[in-house]
Amino acid sequence: MNIKQDILKQLEEIFRSDVIFATNTYAMPITEMASILADPGRMIGLHFFNPAHRMQLLEVICAEKTSDQTLASCVAFARNIKKIPIVVNDGPGFYVSRQLGGLFGGAVFLSADGVDGTVIEEAMLDFGMPMGPATLADLTGIDINYHVGKTFEKRLGERYKVHPLTEAVYKTGCYGRKTGAGYFDYSGEQPVPNPKVAEAVMKYLKDKGVSPKEVSKQEIVDLMLANAINEAAYMMQEGICDRPQDMDLAMIYGTGFPPYRGGILRYADKWGLKNVYEKLVAAEKQYGIRFKPADMIKEMAETGKNFYQN
Repeated sequence: MNIKQDILKQLEEIFRSDVIFATNTYAMPITEMASILADPGRMIGLHFFNPAHRMQLLEVICAEKTSDQTLASCVAFARNIKKIPIVVNDGPGFYVSRQLGGLFGGAVFLSADGVDGTVIEEAMLDFGMPMGPATLADLTGIDINYHVGKTFEKRLGERYKVHPLTEAVYKTGCYGRKTGAGYFDYSGEQPVPNPKVAEAVMKYLKDKGVSPKEVSKQEIVDLMLANAINEAAYMMQEGICDRPQDMDLAMIYGTGFPPYRGGILRYADKWGLKNVYEKLVAAEKQYGIRFKPADMIKEMAETGKNFYQN
C-alpha cells in the first residue's frame, strides 16, 4: 500500500487534473489507496481477469469518493475496449474475487473432513466449472491466495479465518505452477498430485484423527454452492453490489461459471432458498462459523422470496 500510494502521489504532481488513476488490485482497498490524493475522486479500480485478452469482464470498483465523471469515463473506456463492465463498491476482494473465494472456499473444509481432493476437482468440473479449486489455486498462486485470505481474515473477521489446513499447505513452499508444483506436480508431461502437499494433508488428517471419507459429487456441489450463495448475500447486505443479474453476469464472464446454470443466484432460486438455508445451518453445525447463514438468506427462506423477481 505504501509503495502504491507513493507512486500515486508522485504521478498526481505530474499529470493533468483530468487524468484518472486506476488500479488492477483485487485485495487492496481502493478507498485507502485514494486517500493519499488531493482529489480522491480521480481514483477507481479496474479489475481485469486472467487471461485479460480473452476474459470479457471488467470489474469497475468505486471507492468511497470516486466521482461520477471518473466512473462514467471508465465504464465508457471498458466498452470501447470491448469489455463488459460491472460496477461494484469497494470492499475486501470487491465482488468477483470474494464470490469465487466463496464458491471454492468449501473445498478446504471437505479436504479437512477426509474427502479426496481429486473427487472435489471432478465434482466441480462435472458441474461445469472450467477448473477445480486446486487447479485454480496452482494457476493463481497458493501464496497469493494465502495472503489474500489473511487480508480477508483481518478485514472481514472470524468468519473468514484462514483454515489450519490452508496454513499447512502454504508452509510446504509449493505455490503452484510458478514453483513447478502446488497441489499438482508439473515437472512431467501431465500434472500429477504433488506428494509433498499430499503428505502435508495426510499429516493434518492423522493429527486430527480424521479418516478418509466418501461423499457424493452432489454433496460436494451442494456445500460449495451453498457457501457461494451465502457469500453473495453477505455482499449484498454490505452494499458491495445489489443487482443479481450483474452479479451472475460477472461470474459467468469473469470466472467461467457455466452459463447454462444461469449464474449463482439463478441457481439459488432454482434450488430454493429454504433448501440453501437448511444446507447452511447443517454446514455451520458441522464446520463452523464460515457457513453461518446471512440474515438475508434466513429471511428469504422464511418468506419464500427469490433473488430474481421473475
